[in-house]
Amino acid sequence: SSSVFTMSMNPRLLRPLASGFNPRSIAGLIAWWDFSDAATLGPTSAGPGTVSNNGPIKYVADKSGAGAAMLQTGADSAAPTYLAAAQNGLGVAGFDGGDRLVSTFTKTLTSQTVFAVARLTSAAASNARLFTQSDAGNDFNTSGLYIPLQRDVANEGIASAADTSTARAIVAVTYDTWFLACSRHTGAEIQNRVNNGSAATYLHTLNKEWTRFSIGDSLPSGFGVTWRDRVAEVLVFSRSINDAEMNAVARWLGKKWNITVA
Repeated sequence: SSSVFTMSMNPRLLRPLASGFNPRSIAGLIAWWDFSDAATLGPTSAGPGTVSNNGPIKYVADKSGAGAAMLQTGADSAAPTYLAAAQNGLGVAGFDGGDRLVSTFTKTLTSQTVFAVARLTSAAASNARLFTQSDAGNDFNTSGLYIPLQRDVANEGIASAADTSTARAIVAVTYDTWFLACSRHTGAEIQNRVNNGSAATYLHTLNKEWTRFSIGDSLPSGFGVTWRDRVAEVLVFSRSINDAEMNAVARWLGKKWNITVA
């Protein structure tokens, strides 16, 4: 795997967490963007720096160590906003419908697991991607492609889009309530969960080289609108992790962000 943006990782970012659990203890972690860790954020795309409350986030380090830093190289208005102490005393990113963060990170995946902590603060956004991957610009309607986590266009829900733009494996959420979403792809089936509950499923084959990861995007370019909600943390594993591993990550994220999980 590779990234167009490389820099040495501060050892502080790789230290085990005080809770005794670290997502890097689970094999296959290839990306970890944590908006609660201000030391990994930056107000410009050049790298970590001091972000201010209600100021732009234009850089997010990848705490997995794989090098998939998220950037916004455009105007500050195209970057999400840092919201200090917004959930459980921790900072998060606010997206206003015109923001996105992108990592040009190349990786072939035949299965994967994605976790995201987020909140729907508006009923206005449609087809917006909480987290997505793409090849040269498309993220769902070519063989092997799918959107792991997007808003269901018609409902209060998180879904995947696969094969067509139709939402698949929809799981309900509630406006203005923080939730933990998980999209586990076994290679043959998408399994979406909220708060580690029962899975909504959709049969789909995954075998694709991704060249772009993004948070808050809308792909293809100009399709729909970007995310108009909040995002706290996103983790990506390059395999379908097992149930025990999924439970460990979900319970750790739930405790960290004060979300009740099964």
